Amino acid sequence: MDKKQQILQAAIELFAIQGYEKTSIAAICEHVKVSKGAVFHHFKNKDELLREAFIRMAQIMNEIADNLDVINEGLSTKEKLVNLLEHIFSSMASAEQKLYYQFDFQVLSQPSLRLVLNDLIEERYRLAMASFQSILRDIPSADGMVDSQILIAEIDGIALNYLFAEDDYPLEKIKERFIKKYLLLLGL
Repeated sequence: MDKKQQILQAAIELFAIQGYEKTSIAAICEHVKVSKGAVFHHFKNKDELLREAFIRMAQIMNEIADNLDVINEGLSTKEKLVNLLEHIFSSMASAEQKLYYQFDFQVLSQPSLRLVLNDLIEERYRLAMASFQSILRDIPSADGMVDSQILIAEIDGIALNYLFAEDDYPLEKIKERFIKKYLLLLGL
């Protein structure tokens, strides 16, 4: 991993754990063992570092989603929906992905950060909607737009609860019930 990627990863970790406002460039430098000059060689300011970190997080999530598209080729609509939901819950359970969810929560809960990243947040939301709508459009009982929004809202709520829960949070059982609920709701 090159220095720029190390700086981005450190920024994601520290922004997720400490928050953007409480994370100094000096703390990022210390975490990666680089000088401030090295950080400012790659990023003109802290806001640009934030944007790049958010873009990097989105790229990682998109790479995972692209792999899912390949896996889903030729599967039934039901299998595609189950795979997508399984994938989302698996990513929540992953320690690295949990860090991204924490970073995301930090960003979304701070109005000043949402302003800096608004275009990127909206693009990510469009991609999430498109992922669900591409599956739901093949289900006669589904309302693609409404059901996609409901799925995203519920998943966000589960992720938020999981982030702040103790170690005994029953994510696996919630996943199983969540998938079962949507299969019943959509008549699959």
